[in-house]
Amino acid sequence: MARSTHSRSSDSPRDAIALLKQDHKMVSALFEEFAKADEEEQSAIAQRVCQLLTVHATIEEELLYPTAKQAFEDDENEDLVNEAEVEHGSAKELIAKIEGMASDDSHFKATVTVLGEYIKHHVKEEENELFPQLRKTELDLKDLGARLADRKFALMEQMGIEEQEAPQRKRTAARGASRSKSNNRRSGSRARH
Repeated sequence: MARSTHSRSSDSPRDAIALLKQDHKMVSALFEEFAKADEEEQSAIAQRVCQLLTVHATIEEELLYPTAKQAFEDDENEDLVNEAEVEHGSAKELIAKIEGMASDDSHFKATVTVLGEYIKHHVKEEENELFPQLRKTELDLKDLGARLADRKFALMEQMGIEEQEAPQRKRTAARGASRSKSNNRRSGSRARH
């Protein structure tokens, strides 16, 4: 089967920052959905959150952060990247803990909630501090965005993760039924098992 990554790229944001902000919004919405969901749904939502965060952290660590460090000309902005890398480490520890927990564990919901708070803080720092500084550099954000998107979709394929924005490209018949039940994109991800 031919890789569909390039057909998805047209659906991707125009630059690296837009792509990353789109990921942030998607995960934020999933954390909100988790908080409102019943126990049966929470496990699937938490799994989706962990998968998407793993992909997101990987593309930032492999592509964004090294590129940002090269583009920044001062230590203060490089410190923003170093802090983001440290925050990723803590988030990955929580992700691993969640992935190793049963949904009926008494600390499951609390651990996912803490991860959500951690990610909210991380997103705020990236969007309010790191990203504005990146826009001031000579960095080609469109090229970086294309590289991030290609790597993101390759990782998703490799990990067997369906893309929420264009799920009809995979398993159309199976997903179509759950999609017609609701206009809410996130509902489709819960129906997938």
